[in-house]
Amino acid sequence: MDLIELSLILIVAVALIGAAARRVPIPAPLFFILGGVALSFVPHLRAIKLDPQIFFLLFIPPLLFSDGWLFPKREFLKYRHSILLLAFGLVTATVLVVGYTMHHIFPEIPLAAWFALGAVISPTDAVAVSAVTERLRLPLRMTAVLSGESLINDASGLVAFQFAVAAVVTGVFSLSHALVHLLVVSLGGVAIGLAVSWIIGKVRVQLTASGMEAPEIQTCLSLLTPFAAYIAAEFATVSGILAVVAAGIHSGLHDLRHMTTETRMLAWDVWRLVLFVLNGLVFLLLGLQLPQVLHANSGYTWPQLVGYALLVSGIVIATRLVWIFPGSRIALWLARRRDPELQPARWRDVFIAGWAGLRGAVTLAAALSIPLVAGGAPFPGRELLIFLASSVIVVTLVFNGLTLPLLIRWFGVKGDGAAEREERAARIAAAQAAIRKLRNLMDHQNDPGEREFTMQLIGDYERRIEEIKVEYGADGRHISPRLAAERLIRLAAVEAERAELQSMLVKGRINEQVLFAIQRDLDHLETVLQPRMEGAHG
Repeated sequence: MDLIELSLILIVAVALIGAAARRVPIPAPLFFILGGVALSFVPHLRAIKLDPQIFFLLFIPPLLFSDGWLFPKREFLKYRHSILLLAFGLVTATVLVVGYTMHHIFPEIPLAAWFALGAVISPTDAVAVSAVTERLRLPLRMTAVLSGESLINDASGLVAFQFAVAAVVTGVFSLSHALVHLLVVSLGGVAIGLAVSWIIGKVRVQLTASGMEAPEIQTCLSLLTPFAAYIAAEFATVSGILAVVAAGIHSGLHDLRHMTTETRMLAWDVWRLVLFVLNGLVFLLLGLQLPQVLHANSGYTWPQLVGYALLVSGIVIATRLVWIFPGSRIALWLARRRDPELQPARWRDVFIAGWAGLRGAVTLAAALSIPLVAGGAPFPGRELLIFLASSVIVVTLVFNGLTLPLLIRWFGVKGDGAAEREERAARIAAAQAAIRKLRNLMDHQNDPGEREFTMQLIGDYERRIEEIKVEYGADGRHISPRLAAERLIRLAAVEAERAELQSMLVKGRINEQVLFAIQRDLDHLETVLQPRMEGAHG
């Protein structure tokens, strides 16, 4: 079975397992792992061999780039002390605690290899957390810190991982040399990432200015940006990881200003599809590789493997909980130097943030990218490291992931409505700006028909403002029954339009091109109505 056939089979499996995962109360990543284990009984699929370097190149750049694109820039500046203490301080603590503890148990495996394991399992996964808590609402401050931490500790953990792997491969490590080298490769990676993103951004703007704007081309360039940044940085022997992160953050800022509506809609849909497939493939491949990993660790008994897995997972969970409480107080002390009125986070919120340290795709992609050889010999303990990293992912998804919603409800942690209030204020402000513009236009209109239409449009905006003001309840979350009913009526009308169009197509009164053109408008209208209704019922 060749590579193309295998790829198609795996993508079909991702689609089918993803569809099934929506019907069961199990975190989707865990369901993909179980699906991969089931598929491993197929002989041709069980024989899949992964090239660590190619695997890292294919999966890490787009995953990190998307995190950077969606990075909460404003919230990062506001909660930077908490985010940085977790993203750098906790990562360092995890690397050291895991490394020294496991080296004490397995002294035959170099300390640097255990540091590599600590670095691999230190990054958290905000996507996994949001998948678990999607039906619950968390305070804006907590979600901002968890999202910001996830991006930064992806970068810091992976950079530490690459240094640890290099130490194993070369057999040489000097702290002073490593710190200087870290500074050089970090700054170089950021510079190249920004440069690549800036150049591609200029090309995209020039295409638009020259009348060659095409959403397909713009989206294609967007998809290529993370790979271009990573390859350029690796060619210059600096950090490709930080280059991708920097490119993602810069592209997010650039696209908000220069991306057209059609391009934005297409790019968002394409990226969502790509990330779904990549995340699904990562966990599916883990399930496929598990039998091989377990076979490679056949020198250990099952009780030993389970004990080591629980030990490493316990170290990771405990280190985070031990770190996060004093870390939150230190972050508060630092933040109050500029904002003396800042209130401390409740201990319940701090605990939930500590418990939400789920591991996901980045950890797995890094673990599977551990080199096969080091210095001409097999990489020491590679299969054991992969098994332990996989165990941490599974344990955090199962133990932390399944208990997290229960703890959130038990502790009474609820959303503060800040995001909803901000959205409502923004919608009202935008509508008011439109009204001011329309009234200004009326001052220069002489045609009665134009003035009548403008007045009608102003009335529509004024009604929209009134709808927004009554749309949410006192907690800023629940749609009013009247507006919910109105939107159901509008959706019913859209559905009637769709049915009529299908009937006209069957009768031969219109062709597919006409159907697609009108359906696109109906899709846009339904998109405006449907998500907010779902959120209202959530």
